[in-house]
Amino acid sequence: MKLIVCTPLGTLLQASVTKVIMETLDGYHTLLPKHIDFASVMGPNIVSYTTDNGTEKYIACHKGVVVKKADEVTITVQNAVLGETLDELKHVITFEFKQNEEQRKELNTAMTRLELGLVRGFGQLSKDGTNG
Repeated sequence: MKLIVCTPLGTLLQASVTKVIMETLDGYHTLLPKHIDFASVMGPNIVSYTTDNGTEKYIACHKGVVVKKADEVTITVQNAVLGETLDELKHVITFEFKQNEEQRKELNTAMTRLELGLVRGFGQLSKDGTNG
């Protein structure tokens, strides 16, 4: 089975695997080569996969989508980090991904304020133009 992990910056991982374990919004799943085709949404979690030589490896994934079709599992996420230890990856999820989420919310708030300012400015221009 082939595992592909993609982020907006490109493909982070392509590996030949025998098993993929992850948590999706509808529960934990273990995907094996003859597993039925599958699609689900993932929240931030650690994905475990076993390579063809039997080595278990881990990757921290942010929000995204997982699709298994035939012998290919594709995970498309906002951000992903390969790590050597579970503790390292738990730290990534707990701090880095949550910090990125907070920064995104702050940016969205700032953009909303800018948009409102522009709308008010254009509204004021319209009023000034019709009164004069």
